Amino acid sequence: MRKGFLDPYVRMMDEKQINMFGIAVEQHGVLVDEYRWKPDQAHPLHSMSKSYTSIAVGMAIDEGRLRLEDRVIDFFPTLLPEKVSDYTAAMTVRDLLIMASGHSQPILMSGRREQLTQDWAEAFLAAAPERAPGQVFVYDSGCTYMLSRIIHRTTGLDLLEYLRPRLFDPLGIDNPVWDRCPMGFSLGGAGLWLRTKQSLPFGRMLLQKGWYNGKQLVSETWVEQATSFQIATDNCGFFYDKSLGYGYQFWMARQGAYRASGAHGQGCFVIPNRDAVITYNANTPDMQGILEGLWDLVIPQL
Repeated sequence: MRKGFLDPYVRMMDEKQINMFGIAVEQHGVLVDEYRWKPDQAHPLHSMSKSYTSIAVGMAIDEGRLRLEDRVIDFFPTLLPEKVSDYTAAMTVRDLLIMASGHSQPILMSGRREQLTQDWAEAFLAAAPERAPGQVFVYDSGCTYMLSRIIHRTTGLDLLEYLRPRLFDPLGIDNPVWDRCPMGFSLGGAGLWLRTKQSLPFGRMLLQKGWYNGKQLVSETWVEQATSFQIATDNCGFFYDKSLGYGYQFWMARQGAYRASGAHGQGCFVIPNRDAVITYNANTPDMQGILEGLWDLVIPQL
C-alpha cells in the first residue's frame, strides 16, 4: 500500500469543506491507499444501489428467467389499471434499465413513493407514460424498483436474497442490508448499506468482465452492455459528469470509465484503462467536486 498516496486529495476535500466519510483506491487488484474521515461503518449507498440491481437482472437473464425485450406489464397481470395505455403496454425491461420508461417526470423518487398507500408497483403501472418508452432518459428510482419486483416475480426470491449467494457471498460482502418498501421488497433503486471498501470487489468483478476468484458471476456480455453507453443524458441537468450517458443503471464517465453513483457522494468508480477501482462515501451536495478531485489528483497518479 502506498501510504500518503491520497494526501493531496484529502487536503483538497478538506479545503473545499466537502463532507467525506471514506475513500479507497485499488489498482491491479491491490489496495493502493485508503483514508477515513469518519469511523468505518456501513453507509446508505442511495442510488449506487441501482448498479447492484443491474447485475441481478443480468444474472437472471443469464439463467433464462427473463429477457431484455420482455414487457413489464406481463410480470404484473394482477396490478394493472383497468385501462392500460399503449405506452405502458410497450414498456420493456430494457426501458427500465436505461431510465426511459416514457414518463416525463419520475414516478417513484424518494419523498413521493413514501406518500403512497397502494402497492408501489401498482402506482408505477397506473401512471401512463406521456411518450413512447425507450427514447428519452428521465431518472427515476421507480424504474429500478420495478426491476427489483421483476427479480422477485421471476425467481421467487427478494432481490437481496437472490443476490446473496450469487454476488455478495462470492465477493466476500458479509451481512448486506437493503431497505425495503412497505410491501417488504428490497428497494432496488436505493437502500443498500455497505462500508466504503466493500464495493472494491464489486468494481474488480466489473473490471474482470464478471469474473471473480476464478468464477464467472455474471456473463461478460452483460457487464459489457451494462457499462457501455446506452442512452444520452445531456438533458439530465445535474452536473457535467452526469451528461456523458447512461448504461444499464451505470453512469458513463470520461476516458471510457463508468460509475455506480449515489446521492450525496456515494460511488464505485471503475477506470478500465488504469485497471483501477475507487470507492467513496460522503454526505455533500458537491458531487462534482468529489469527481474533479479524483480526475485532477488521484487518477493521473495511477
